[in-house]
Parts: sequence; structure tokens; C-alpha cells
Amino acid sequence: MAVYQWSGGTLLEPLWFAADEDGLTEFSLYLDHAPKDPVYLLVDVVEEEFREETIPHVIGGDRRALIRTRLNRLFRDPTYSYAAMQGREAEGRRDDRVLFTALIRPDLLSPWVGQIAKHKVPLAGIYSLPIVSETLIKRLPVEADHALLVTLQSTGGLRQTFFHQKRVKLSRLAIMPPGGAPGHASYVLGEIEKIRRYLNSLRQLPHDSPLDVYIVASRGLLTDVSRQSPDSLTTRHHLLDVADVAQMVGMKGTYGSDYSDRIFAHLLAKKRLPNQYAPASQTRHNTMYRARLGLIAASIALVVAALFVSGANVIDAFNAIGETASAKQRTEFYNERVEIFKRRMPSIPAEPRDIKAAVEMAQTLRNYKTTPLAMAMTLSRSLVDFDTLKVDAIEWLASTDPAAQIGGRRDRSNGSRPGNQALAASTEPVRHYQIADIKGRVEPFDGNYRQAIEKVKQFQAALLALPQVEAVNVVELPLDTSSDKVLQGDLRQGNPEARFKLHVVIGERVDEAG
Repeated sequence: MAVYQWSGGTLLEPLWFAADEDGLTEFSLYLDHAPKDPVYLLVDVVEEEFREETIPHVIGGDRRALIRTRLNRLFRDPTYSYAAMQGREAEGRRDDRVLFTALIRPDLLSPWVGQIAKHKVPLAGIYSLPIVSETLIKRLPVEADHALLVTLQSTGGLRQTFFHQKRVKLSRLAIMPPGGAPGHASYVLGEIEKIRRYLNSLRQLPHDSPLDVYIVASRGLLTDVSRQSPDSLTTRHHLLDVADVAQMVGMKGTYGSDYSDRIFAHLLAKKRLPNQYAPASQTRHNTMYRARLGLIAASIALVVAALFVSGANVIDAFNAIGETASAKQRTEFYNERVEIFKRRMPSIPAEPRDIKAAVEMAQTLRNYKTTPLAMAMTLSRSLVDFDTLKVDAIEWLASTDPAAQIGGRRDRSNGSRPGNQALAASTEPVRHYQIADIKGRVEPFDGNYRQAIEKVKQFQAALLALPQVEAVNVVELPLDTSSDKVLQGDLRQGNPEARFKLHVVIGERVDEAG
């Protein structure tokens, strides 16, 4: 495990951790003190498989379900698996071409990923080095449709990745033997020939053109390769100095290495590619990290907006102060002119303001004059369906206060139209209210108080159903059944009575212009 710190667009020297218990312990200690920045895990292992297949062209959830089913079928353990869309077939149903990849030994990553999760370090993603190679080959002077990219890794691996039109098709990692540079050249050429024959067997190469091989290595190894194997009808070699490639991808300063590790790490750190292998359960800390950054950015934007609004308010305040001073001067000017005109006018028995108040009062009285007609019509509409209810008396008043009581009495129970929270809180414009106390009796009455009470309550509900009725309060029932009262009622034999009393409030509503 090599850990690179990305700082100011440059990779710092890596820290190395052995793939054993001691290495994991040291890695854990490192994470204890390292900043909780997002981690990008780049994997370069032998145990990685590549399968190119076609699937029906579907989109959305159907595509995701189809890909997940295909990954489960292709790989025994698809914990770390990925599907890269690579275009569509030119003929037939025009199915999608998909490259399915997976790490077939998840246990290789589990210890390292476990330590990252244990220390709650944001894991941005797990990445395949061959797939990241697509970013590299686009920076190289590659013109061939079929190209083999060969790189050397510092852990002793020879990575060979085959591309068709700069899209990965397959990749293979071979272990380099110990020895000097001349021996390495022979081994590299032998591995290139093996993969060329394998590609021919898969019919990945056209028969009438050679395989273009792009070797990224140190200058000494490239010299040995050029000397031992010139171009032929089957293979053409394109030799690229690793230091020159580092400059092509934008790395600064002297490269100082014979291997390509830092080039791939630089590309990944700079491009910040979308996650490939990591399941959602392993990237949750990164999700929270990004959400926290989003909240911070939103907070900063809110503060900037608040400062902008505050500045605008300060400017408005200064403008308002200036306008106030100007208005005060105009007011004093006109007041002086009014006093001059008043002194010139003949004397009158009352002040103008008193005359204005009298006129307004008279207008108000004209606006608020009313008759009990609306109340009488409201009661008549409801009594049509209640022929057993006889009204003996109606006490009536008009008021601008819907809570006004006739005779200063307080009601013991209340009913209001559904949806009204309080009469005084009505949002409709109300000019005045009509309030009435209705006294009556149930007739004929055979002594059934339950039935009489039900009639009165039905009458109350019928009134409440009318749109102009604001409230109907029960003042008296034929039989007082309140829990805090002595049971009362007229139980005289031969001539029982069922009397009731209701308090009704109706409102006369007008529009703003009325």
C-alpha cells in the first residue's frame, strides 16, 4: 500500500505499508493522525477479471437491474464489480456493449478498507488501474485503433492493457522476474508476444495489420527493447520515456522514477473520476463529507446574501433619513401656509377637525344602521324543517363585536361553523354582526326529554350549516344534563314542558370597497 498526499496540484513522496499485520498496524496509526480528507483507492492486482458482453438497450432502473443480474452471473463474488458502457452494436437490435470488471478476491482489499472505515475517513471510491489507463492513453500520441499499453509498476508488475479505439477491452498484470535491465527487456518482449497471440485467438486483432505496442518505461529499458526486437509485420513498438509521459499528463518537476505508479496516481487525483468499485456502504462517510461541504457552501452563500441585503438596507435607511428630513421641511412649510389661511378666513363656531369628526360619525351611523330582517330570515329558513319547535321570544341587537352578549350573560356551551377558530379572528371583512337570543319550546311534548334535546341540537346544526351564521350557542336545554349542575327539568304530571334558549350570531360581510 502506497499513500500519496495531494497538495497544491502535486503528489508528495509516498508512504509505504507492507501487506501484512505490521503494515496494517502502521496504516492504522497513520490514519489516526492523518487529516480526514477524501481517499481515492487505486487498485493494481493480478486478481482482476474483464468480460466484454452485450446487453439489450434499456435505460433507467431496467438497465441497472440488468447490469446487476449480469454481474452476479459473471462473477462469483461481485462485491467489487463495475460495468463500463462502451457504445452500441452497429447492426441488429443495436445492443449495448458493456465491459464488466471485478476484483475476484475481495479479501485483498477488506483489511485496508476496514481500517479506512474504522477511522471514519471519507472513501471517495475504489478504482481499477486499467480503467484509469483510459485517461492516460488519451494524453499519449496514440493513433492506432488497436493499441497495447505496457507500463511497469514499482511493486514488480508488468501491466499490459489492450485498447480498441482508446477503450479498455482487457488487461493483464504479470510479475517481473528479478535481475538487471537486459533480462527485463527479454521478459517484457516475451509477455507482449504472449498477449498478442491471445488477442489473435480472441479475434480482437485484424489479420492485415500489426499490433501497436506503447511501452512506457525508463530510457535504459527502452534502449534494450529497441535493440532486441525491431518492428515486424505483427508488432510495432512505440517507446515512451516515463519522464516524458509524466510531463504529458501535467506533472511538475523532475519525475525521478523508472515506474508509472505516480503517473496513474496523479491522473486519478487530478481527474477525480466517479467511483467504480466501492459499494455504497463503504462510501457513506464520503457522502456525509460532501453533504457537510454543501451545507458550509450554502451557509457562506447565505451570509454573503445577508451582507448584501444588510448593505442595501443601510443604504435605504440613509435614504429614508434624508427623505424624512425633506418631508419634515415640507410639513413645516405647509403648516405655516395653513395658519396664514386660517387667520385670513372668517371665524366659525367649531374647529375644522371637529366638523370632520362629526361628518365621519354621521357617515358611520348611516353605514351601520340595520334591522332584524336578516336574523328573521335566517331563523325562518331553518324553522321550516322543525314544525315542533315553537319560538316564544327573540331578543336582538346589532354590534361590531361578535362576542357581545344580550344582558351581559355568559354562555355555557358553544357551537360554531366548522373551520372557524374564533369569531374575532375571521379573516373576512365584517361590517357588523346581528346577535339574537331565541326562546322557545318543543310542542307537542310527551315527556321524552332525550328526543326534545335531540330536536334542539338538530336545529342548532341546521343553523350552523347556513353560510351567514357565525355561531350558535346553547344557553338552555329542555333538561340540563351538565355534570356540574343539579339535574333540572319540568316534570309536572299532565303538563310537561320542553323549553330551550339559543344564542345566534350572524355576520353581514361586504367587500373592501363597500
